[in-house]
Amino acid sequence: MKKEEVKSLNPFFSIWLSTRETIRYVLDYKDIRFSLLIVIIAGIPNAIGAIGEWETRFDIPLWQLLIGSLVLGPIIGLIGLPIGAALYTFVGKWFGGTGKFKEMVQAVGVSMIPIIWMTPYYIVDALITNKAMADTITWQLSAGAIGWSLLSLFIMATFSIWMIVIQSKAIGEVHQFSSWKGFWTIIIPSTVIFIIVFIITITIIFSSLG
Repeated sequence: MKKEEVKSLNPFFSIWLSTRETIRYVLDYKDIRFSLLIVIIAGIPNAIGAIGEWETRFDIPLWQLLIGSLVLGPIIGLIGLPIGAALYTFVGKWFGGTGKFKEMVQAVGVSMIPIIWMTPYYIVDALITNKAMADTITWQLSAGAIGWSLLSLFIMATFSIWMIVIQSKAIGEVHQFSSWKGFWTIIIPSTVIFIIVFIITITIIFSSLG
């Protein structure tokens, strides 16, 4: 990467389409605090994105959930970061990866930049979802709420796919292998965790029924 290219590279924009170059730039020119700061900031919209589910299950007022997101979001993000980085470092070794844990922490942190961009969407979605829930109780769900639900589904599906692409490339750059190997480095531990959680859930359900 040329010097002039390095100077003009802004991770908050380049991560979308030049993921591997951005990760290499961060590994070479930024310290780990840069990635930790991104995780702290991204933790807030991440938590806001889960507000609808929390509000439905626990009947917590929206304003309390928004305030809680400011506190719990960054904490959950900082806890999850080293766990995810450790898994990706370990699994990546199976595919011949050479990445180190610290590098993976930096890469995973930077790959969360798109979540920060989604903050306005998460806030609007939380407000609309809150209103839609109130309308559902009075049997007055509007066409606008239904339309937003469909649009929201499309936005989140597209964003989720693109996040997997970005993370696959980020992991691939750290381990110095292909993005496809990066993809499987994500899928394998995710699948194992899903199976474990599923088994535990089924066990608890059957135990309670028995």
